[in-house]
Amino acid sequence: MARARRITPGAEARRALLVDVLAAIALAVLALSLAAGLGVVGFFALPLLVLGLLWIGGERLLGGIRSRSS
Repeated sequence: MARARRITPGAEARRALLVDVLAAIALAVLALSLAAGLGVVGFFALPLLVLGLLWIGGERLLGGIRSRSS
């Protein structure tokens, strides 16, 4: 059985840095993909929300005018 090789502190630091960099890249890709998805949803949802609120406001305004005139 081969003896374990000693790893120098510099090599150990470089390996730790490589693991940290790979984890950061993975998290950045995940965050960007989620943000892009939320942006697309927001792009379509915001106009629909505005139209829905205008519709509800218009119905309430017309309902108030109708109830006053009756």
